[in-house]
Amino acid sequence: MHGHLLSVNLGKIRGAFKHPVEEGILTPKWGLKGDAHGGDWNRQISILPLESLSLVPRNVRERFEDNTYSENLTIEGIDPEKLRPGTHLSIGEAEIVILEIGKKSYEPPESGRPYIVSREGRFGRIVKGGMIKRGDTIKIVKEGFPPPNAPRVVLLTLSDKGAQGKREDISGRYLTWYATRLNAKILFRSIIPDEKPTIKETLLKGVKAGADLILTTGGTGLAPRDVTPEATREVIDREVPGFAEAMRMESLKKTPHAMASRAVSGIAEKTLIINLPGSPKAVAECMEVIIPALPHAIEKLRGDPTECATDL
Repeated sequence: MHGHLLSVNLGKIRGAFKHPVEEGILTPKWGLKGDAHGGDWNRQISILPLESLSLVPRNVRERFEDNTYSENLTIEGIDPEKLRPGTHLSIGEAEIVILEIGKKSYEPPESGRPYIVSREGRFGRIVKGGMIKRGDTIKIVKEGFPPPNAPRVVLLTLSDKGAQGKREDISGRYLTWYATRLNAKILFRSIIPDEKPTIKETLLKGVKAGADLILTTGGTGLAPRDVTPEATREVIDREVPGFAEAMRMESLKKTPHAMASRAVSGIAEKTLIINLPGSPKAVAECMEVIIPALPHAIEKLRGDPTECATDL
């Protein structure tokens, strides 16, 4: 899989927007020469896969001009799912290893939440220095793989039209990107119709496969064929309502229609199952709410004995 370098962006002052340059020099002990964010750390260089911008609200995308984004390198043509920690990329004369995905906190102007751009950025070190320039070909020279203890995830899209090939599965693609941010091992992905027996059978298949987490998108509303919650309840042993409640609370900030969501979250054996809405935008908003709690929940389901309480 090959991609292309769309822009090289330099920031001489921390906290200021970067500006595009035609070419740059990557150095192993710093990053992009002349960039204020360089240093001997795991975030020497930052990369934004342009495909991730479909997650960014339109009004935010419109602020960007001439590929001047918040990361050093804007690239196109490589599936963000492939850009996980441990992946080595060759760009021009240089080689980069990706070590992290996203920034934990970055508050943009006029926003109470971090930019999705920064959350989707890839950060890493320079393995081999050299000159890079706009238009360079980018190649994956070594794939990154989930660590041995990575969360095991199943992703399900519930959609009659999607199962018939009449609708692009954008929501499922969003779930895949969020699974990548968890550095998860995806056991399988399926697009299945809104049929309760089929949904139940596929959920049980994920549980038997040893999934730590099953994320579903679609079928949580009031339409007659919205049966995902019913199928989920027939599979889970215990409800964990906090996940569904948190997602509804966040969605209510955007639309009163969130009150019509019947999404369910619960545990089947040692598998956490969470229903998400069918809308791609809603999937992104809801995943941002629950993703910080997922690693802890998975650790507990795996048998982590440590106490959750902390001293005052």
